[in-house]
Amino acid sequence: MKVVVAGEIPTWKQNETGSVRPGATIRQWLFKEEAPDGLNFKAFRSQFQPGGAASTTPRHHHAFQQVRWAEAGPVNYAPGKNIPSGDLAYFPRGAYYGPQLKDQGISIALQLGFGNEHQHGPGWDSLQPEAMERLKARGSFENGVFVEIDSDTGERRENDSVQAVYEEQFAIQTGKKFVVPQEGYDEPILVHTAAFEYYETAPGVEVKHLGSFFDHAGPNGDLRLSMLRLSAGAAYTFGPARGQVAWTRDAGLVIDGRTYPELTYVYIPRDEQVEVSSATTVELNVAEFPRLD
Repeated sequence: MKVVVAGEIPTWKQNETGSVRPGATIRQWLFKEEAPDGLNFKAFRSQFQPGGAASTTPRHHHAFQQVRWAEAGPVNYAPGKNIPSGDLAYFPRGAYYGPQLKDQGISIALQLGFGNEHQHGPGWDSLQPEAMERLKARGSFENGVFVEIDSDTGERRENDSVQAVYEEQFAIQTGKKFVVPQEGYDEPILVHTAAFEYYETAPGVEVKHLGSFFDHAGPNGDLRLSMLRLSAGAAYTFGPARGQVAWTRDAGLVIDGRTYPELTYVYIPRDEQVEVSSATTVELNVAEFPRLD
């Protein structure tokens, strides 16, 4: 288990770390994990900035899945489409979204995939310098877009800068072309969390289910989203069937005798059990990871 608190971890600016996307978004890493079953994910908190410091991306898609929660909204993900404060959006594998203009709000992003879907971790990170050199040798990065001119036809080709890096890293590792799976869901799914009702599962413990999304095959291939509400003194046990991430904007979550402040985030690996309780009424968002076995 890992527990982090937003007020206790460092911040950094997107444009100070060699990012291939524009913007001076203030970010905090919450979790970066590679699980034994091949699942890898990262979670981070982003505070978007106005004007020239805004974060922009072209219309694009990825081979990995994403969950975004608006701690403070609205948070943009496509023209005219925003995540209101307190709501979630699920970004399916392969589904297109954007262009984005994120110039206000605060969000939590959870990105996850198996194998080469989500290229995170030491093995992939070691390929990035060579991938960047190869890309810059035949094109350029312009405002979050990788631009390449075909030497034979003069055709201008554009790709999202992050996706271009993924594709080049995959080519270095395998010698093959990276292919984003066909989308099973047409676009991101916006979830209005307040519209769902809680039901009691034990004294002081209430749950609301928000959705299960099957981007992977099998009876456990779904990513599950839910919310959990604990009354003062109530307890709940996470795990062990799936890896989970839970987070709350409320103060009062209790783990191993410590009472945590607002904006606390918890990662429970698969095959672990963690009991949490509450000193006050606490509401948590919960994401349960898919399993391929």
